[in-house]
Amino acid sequence: MHRIAVRGVALLCLFFALNAIAQTGQPESGSSNGELASAPASPKAMRAANRVLSKKVVKALSHVKGLDATGVFVKATDGNIILSGVVQQSGQIPLAVQAARNVDGVKSVHESLRLADQPTQ
Repeated sequence: MHRIAVRGVALLCLFFALNAIAQTGQPESGSSNGELASAPASPKAMRAANRVLSKKVVKALSHVKGLDATGVFVKATDGNIILSGVVQQSGQIPLAVQAARNVDGVKSVHESLRLADQPTQ
């Protein structure tokens, strides 16, 4: 009985060791050069990454002196940012664009901001 238990524990340890070796030996992106994948694999992961990037941009906008970002909406799609909504003064538009461009992960910024006193088109 004791030998069976020892063999079972030994086999279990061997299984976990081989599993760990197999996981660390394969690149995550499926390529043979060991580079990691740059884009999330699933649509769910992509949506999560877009939400994280949007929140980073919103946070950056909220820290810009001279910018009232309460009326600015941020949409992220694969590193591309769209700023929409309203600002109080025309000088706030370039501030918002520059702040968004400075966030890590942002590839491009498109703005469709308008002044608060202008009608929508």
